[in-house]
Amino acid sequence: MNLIPTRWSRASQPEYTGYEAGPICILVVEDDLMIGAAAAGALEDAGFLVLTAASAEEAEVILGQEVIDVLFTDIDLGGRDGCDLAHRALKAQPGLSVVLASGRSRRCHGDRIPAGARFLPKPYRLSQMVGEVHLAAQEKTAP
Repeated sequence: MNLIPTRWSRASQPEYTGYEAGPICILVVEDDLMIGAAAAGALEDAGFLVLTAASAEEAEVILGQEVIDVLFTDIDLGGRDGCDLAHRALKAQPGLSVVLASGRSRRCHGDRIPAGARFLPKPYRLSQMVGEVHLAAQEKTAP
């Protein structure tokens, strides 16, 4: 199984560009590869440029090499968690928008969730996830 980050794109899909700022790049971080692939596919279908990672450590490598507009990450990643990743990502790329997903309620994570981050409870519908990422991308690109 290939765990190397994959750039997802389709020539037939228009790229979501927000306020004419160019393609919006989403980093999807999910240790369940099936869920990650489904999320990436739905975001790709919505016209976003999507990169994927299966761990916080892998995501940090990508964040060090690519400009990311929205970080969409599961909180419970098996190793370092998504809250820690989000805090580190915001230090590396301060303009980043963050959407965190978890099967536990937002209250369970307390003040570990970065200020301004969106929260998506699991299980979620792909349309809900795309909507949250779209709102986060709008926040990122708002003048």
